[in-house]
Amino acid sequence: MDIHNQAIPHTTVDSSELELWGDPTPAQAIRDLPYSFGFANNENESNSGSGSADANIHGLGNLSTLTLIDGRRAGGNSSRGFEHGGFADLNLIPSVAIREIQIMADGTSVPYGSDAVAGTVNILLHDSWTESKIETLYSDTSEGDASEKQVAFITGQAIGEHTHFVLAGSWYQRNAIYARDRGISDNADRRAQGGQNQGSPTFPGRIQYAGTEYILKDGVSAPVSINDYRVFDSSEDLYNFSASAPSIPEIERKNVMAQISHQINPAIEVWSELLFTRSQFNNGLAPAPWSSSAYNPGILDAAKNSPYRPADIDPNNLSQLNYRSFELGNLEYKQAKDAFRGLLGLRGDIEEWNWETALLYIRTEQDDHYSGIADSDTVISTINDGSFNPFANAFATGTGYDNATALQAAERHPVNEFDETFWTYDIKLTGSPFELDAGLIDVATGLEFRSEEIQVAIDDLFESGNNLGGIQAASFGAEREVAALYLESNIPLVQQGSHSLDLQLSGRYEAYHDQSTSAGAPANQYEAFVYKSSLFYEPNSALSFYLSYGTSFRAPTLTESDGGDQLASYIYDDPTGQTPAATRVYTFISGNPDLEPETSESVHLGFAYQPHPGRGWKLNLNYYHLRTEDSIVNSGQDVVNQNAGGALRDGNGKLFLVYANWFNAAEVKTDGIDLTVSYTHPTTTGLLKAELGVNHVFNYDIKTTSNSPYVSYLGRLVDPRASNENIAGPGSIPEYKGYARFTWAHQQLTVAATINYIHSLDDNSSFTSNNTSRKIDAWSSLDLAAQYAWSSDSPWLLKDSTLTIGIENVTDEAPPFAAGAFADGYDASLYSAEGRRFMISLSRRF
Repeated sequence: MDIHNQAIPHTTVDSSELELWGDPTPAQAIRDLPYSFGFANNENESNSGSGSADANIHGLGNLSTLTLIDGRRAGGNSSRGFEHGGFADLNLIPSVAIREIQIMADGTSVPYGSDAVAGTVNILLHDSWTESKIETLYSDTSEGDASEKQVAFITGQAIGEHTHFVLAGSWYQRNAIYARDRGISDNADRRAQGGQNQGSPTFPGRIQYAGTEYILKDGVSAPVSINDYRVFDSSEDLYNFSASAPSIPEIERKNVMAQISHQINPAIEVWSELLFTRSQFNNGLAPAPWSSSAYNPGILDAAKNSPYRPADIDPNNLSQLNYRSFELGNLEYKQAKDAFRGLLGLRGDIEEWNWETALLYIRTEQDDHYSGIADSDTVISTINDGSFNPFANAFATGTGYDNATALQAAERHPVNEFDETFWTYDIKLTGSPFELDAGLIDVATGLEFRSEEIQVAIDDLFESGNNLGGIQAASFGAEREVAALYLESNIPLVQQGSHSLDLQLSGRYEAYHDQSTSAGAPANQYEAFVYKSSLFYEPNSALSFYLSYGTSFRAPTLTESDGGDQLASYIYDDPTGQTPAATRVYTFISGNPDLEPETSESVHLGFAYQPHPGRGWKLNLNYYHLRTEDSIVNSGQDVVNQNAGGALRDGNGKLFLVYANWFNAAEVKTDGIDLTVSYTHPTTTGLLKAELGVNHVFNYDIKTTSNSPYVSYLGRLVDPRASNENIAGPGSIPEYKGYARFTWAHQQLTVAATINYIHSLDDNSSFTSNNTSRKIDAWSSLDLAAQYAWSSDSPWLLKDSTLTIGIENVTDEAPPFAAGAFADGYDASLYSAEGRRFMISLSRRF
C-alpha cells in the first residue's frame, strides 16, 4: 500500500517466465538479474551452506536487501546468523504459488524499514486464481548426476458470491554433484590452472617434530622410528579433499500454500494466507580433519605418552599431530527445516481512504544432524588405553590397536537446533485527502509493531569443543521488539495535459529494544529515522525523468549483537611472515551488544522512455550512488595486522587462533548504472521481442576501519570464506553483468533464447601460482527454451496442456577457474558447476 513512484526502474518477473525457464523457486530468476551479485547464501554451496538463498542487490550484501511476501516482511532475524530468517529464504517459496516477483533496486527503508538499503524483493502470491493446474518437471545435467524432479498443483475457485479460495502445493528434489565429477573441481591441486595446491595438510601420518613437519614414508602403515618419516612437502604432499567432497548438495522440499478472502460487506474484506515448507538439505565435506596443537593440546599430550610413539621421538619436541577420520566416512550434516507463515487481515474503504490491518506470524525450526564426527575425550581415552594408534595411517591395525574400531566407538551424532519466532501487527492507511491545482495529494501512513526471537541450541559436543570435526559454537538466544511509524506523500506540482512534475516526501521512525536471553545481559536500545525526497518530471507521455535522495538503515542482526562465540577458519596475510601462506587459522567470531545500525544515503538519477506502451522501444537508465557509514564488519585481518592480543601465536610465532568481534567502523561507497532496453513488435499471431539488461559498476570502495584508506573491490574475486578478506569482504563485484534475450511467439508456440554475460575479475594473488596477478576469464552462456500450449479445442489428451523444453548452458561452459575460490575452484556466488542442463515440463489446466 505504499505510493512508491513506479517511474523508478523496477523489474517484474511473472509466473509465465518462471514456468518458461523452469525455475523451481524465485532464487534462480533473481540471481540472473544484472544487478544481482556479491556474496549471498546459495543452495549450491556445500561446505558452509545452509541451503537457503538470499537476494543481494548491487553487492551491498544479502542483509541489505529486504524480502517481502505480498508487501510484508517474509521473515525476521535468522537463528543461523548472517542471512534473513523465515521465508526470506527464497528456496522456501514454490514457483507454483507465485503470481509475480517485483524487484525494486533502490532504497525502500521508508515504507518497509530496516534492511531495505539496496532495495526490496516482493513476492506476490496467487490470490485470484480461478482454475486448476498440475505441473510436472524433470531436468538433468549432461553428466546425468543432478536430476531435478518437481510435481506441483494449484487450484482456485469462488465459493458463493463473496469468498475466494486458492490452494497450491509442490514437491521438489535435486540430486547432489560431487567435486570429483567436474573438471574444474576434481583436484584441490590447482597449479596446472594457475593456482596453488590447496589440498589439506591434515591427514593421518603427519607430525611436527623439532620444528620440522614430517609424513610417513610410502608403504609405512605405522612408524617404529623417526626413520619411517620423510620431510613433508607442502606443495606435493597435500590431501586431495575434492576426491570425496560433495560440491552441490542434495535438496528435497515440500510446500503448501493457501489463500482465502471473504467480502464481509462492500466496504470490508477479510483475508488469510498460509504457507508451509518442509525442506531437507544434505550438506557435507570430505572426512573430518583434526589435529593437536597449541589450541587443542589434549590429544597431543595423550600422543606423547602413547605406547606407539616411536622411542626415538622426544615427546618434548613433538608439537603437532594430524589425523583425518577416513574410518567414519564423510563429515555430513542433514539440515531439516520446517517453516510456517500465517496471516490474518482486514481491509476496506472509509470514504476516500483505504485501510488495511494484519497480524502476521512466522515460525521456523531447523535441526542439523551430523555424522562423521568423533568425541575427542573418547579418542584420548583410546590413545591412553592403546586401542588407537595416533601415529598410524587410517584403518591401520596392529598388536593391541584397531583405528577403525576405536574411531567408530568414538563417533557421535550431534544435533544443533535453530528456532525463530516472528510476530508483526500493522495498520496502513492510504488516501488523497487534499487537492492542489495540479491534482490530489496522495498520502500513505502506517504503524507497525514487531516482535522477534531466536534460539540457538548447540550440541554439548560442539559447545565444549570436544568435537573432532565440525565447528565449535555456543548456544545463545535473543529477542527484539520494534515499533515503527511512517508517512509518505506524493505532491503534484504541475499538471498540464501529459506534462507533469511531482514531488514525493516521506519519512520513517523506528525504535528498537534488543535483549539477549542470557541471564544478566544488558538490553540494547536505539532509534532510527530515515527520509526520502524525489522529483518526477514528465515532459510528455513518452518520457520521464526522476531524481531522488534518501537515507536508509540496517539494524544489526541479533547474531551480530548477541551471538555466542562461533569458531570458523580463515586465511590471513601475516605481516610477521611467521604463518605460511594459505594457512587456515581458527577464528572465534563474537557478537557485540554495543553495535549501532548502519546508516546509508542514496542518490538515484535517471529517465525512462517508451513512446508506445506495449510495442516499440522501451528504455530505462538509472544512475545510483550508495554510501553506507558505520558498516557492521568483522575483520580478523585487522586484528592480525595490529598484532593485537586477539591474535594468538604458538612458540614458533605461527598464528593458531584469532578473536574477532563485530564492530561499527567501515564505510562502503558504490555507484553505477542499470540499463534496460527492449523492442517489442506485436504481430497478428504473437510478438517478437528483444531485451538487453546491463549493470555497470563504476566504483565499489570499502574502508575497513575509520582510520584506513578506501580500498577498491571493483572487479576483484572476493570469497569471504577463503581469503584474508574474510567476513568484511562483499563478495565478487564484476564491472559488468548482463543479459540479452530474444523471444518469439507465434500462435501457441513460444521460443526464447538468453545470452548471459559476466565480466572478467582479478584473481586473489594470495592463492595464485607464485602469488602473481591473473585474470579470471569473462564468462558467457546460452540458454534456450521452447513452449507449446494446446488450446481447449485440442484433442482430449492434449487440451489445455503446455509442454516446455529447455537447455540451460547450451555449450556446456564450465565456470572460469578462480585460484582464490574457497572449495571448488570457482566463485559459486556467480556461477554453477552443473554445466549443461536439459529440462522438460508438462502442465495441464482443468
